[in-house]
Amino acid sequence: MAKILIVDDEPVILSLTAQILSQKYDVVTATSGADALKLYGREKPDLILTDLLMPEMSGFELYEILKQNYSITIPVVFMTGKDGDEVEARGFASGASDFIRKPFRPEVLLQRVENILNTVDKIKDLMEEACTDRLTGFLNKGAVTDKLTDICKMNDGILMVIDLDSFKLVNDLYGHEAGDSILKAFADILRSTTRSSDVLGRIGGDEFVLFCVSTTEISIISSISKRLNSQISKRAKEILGDDMNIPLGASIGAVIVPNSGTDFQDLFNDADHALYTVKQNGKHGFAIHEKRDSYVRSEVSLADLHALNMIFEERNLGSGAYFIGQEAFTQVYRFFLRYIKTYKETAYMLLLTLSPTNNLTFFPMAADLFGDTLSQSLRKSDIMVRIRQNQYLFLLPHVSQESFPALVERMLSNWKKLEESENVEIAQESEFINHETEEGYSRRADD
Repeated sequence: MAKILIVDDEPVILSLTAQILSQKYDVVTATSGADALKLYGREKPDLILTDLLMPEMSGFELYEILKQNYSITIPVVFMTGKDGDEVEARGFASGASDFIRKPFRPEVLLQRVENILNTVDKIKDLMEEACTDRLTGFLNKGAVTDKLTDICKMNDGILMVIDLDSFKLVNDLYGHEAGDSILKAFADILRSTTRSSDVLGRIGGDEFVLFCVSTTEISIISSISKRLNSQISKRAKEILGDDMNIPLGASIGAVIVPNSGTDFQDLFNDADHALYTVKQNGKHGFAIHEKRDSYVRSEVSLADLHALNMIFEERNLGSGAYFIGQEAFTQVYRFFLRYIKTYKETAYMLLLTLSPTNNLTFFPMAADLFGDTLSQSLRKSDIMVRIRQNQYLFLLPHVSQESFPALVERMLSNWKKLEESENVEIAQESEFINHETEEGYSRRADD
């Protein structure tokens, strides 16, 4: 129920107005501007209905003092028994929401007050919508920045920047709709972990900010970190299925306010620096940036073997060859050379170069199709990389010289079934690698 503060020095008018409005609202009354000032801070009304002409302090003067002392934003309605455009013009110029002339009819008074409060509610809803992140219900980046800029200047507390670890893999493997579900779940966990007085905001796709008001206990950070990291993986399995093995968790960078300062942007940068420390040291933990010596104190979850497997293992292991980039291929190739020489194994390097026989327009598309087709024709243990638009390099482990020709023929058989193969010529270069030869030998063949 909305609360209305009525101010009038005439007892009869004050009593009558209170009687009318008390039918629908919580009513507080004052017989002077001075009494109204005392009541305003304590009662926090939703609307002020004040007589305009009162001894000692007029309605205009009361409104000006409220604006200066309280930065008042609630609607103020003036009551007056005088006619005149000048009075109304002055009132509206000062920011008044409406004028009501005395004597008034009860139904008119009720309707005008209701209209004003309804308008205020609509404005509040629009402002809240403009300040709210629709997915999580938290403040959006602009709104939380404005709010924390003021809060950090006036309150002790802990500012935390929180990142949802490995979230990108959810979008990549399960799609953006599933990603949104994970973000909502993470927001729910974060909301249930914090107090209603704390300030929460979403400042990026998977990045959040939290200000815990009136506490500087480091144990709070540790407690929040442990809960987030223990709960998000469980919720993710409920949403995505028990076979979900993405290492989801939370990394937190924190600063203590005002120990580390009171400027929000500086504090945020320090917390973000601490977050980076967590990210570089295994994730799933927290770090605190201490301004006095730029020292970062951290607590990162110790990784066990299972956690490391989750981080490093290949996602969505499909059929066919391991198709990787050139930089990764370099590292894999160097490892294979070591492996072959140590365990006396064999392998083949195969370079296939494509050239168009005609119809240059469709050649780039045919070259793409060639790579996709051969990838699916190979074993999971085979590795391939695209060197140029028309060149593919393959590393084929555990292949002998005797079996190599048949392997190549099998690789190309599916491609030769496609219509596009008729317009593409393939040149081969191959090199046999074993533990006895440093350089191996190569041979060139055209297909």
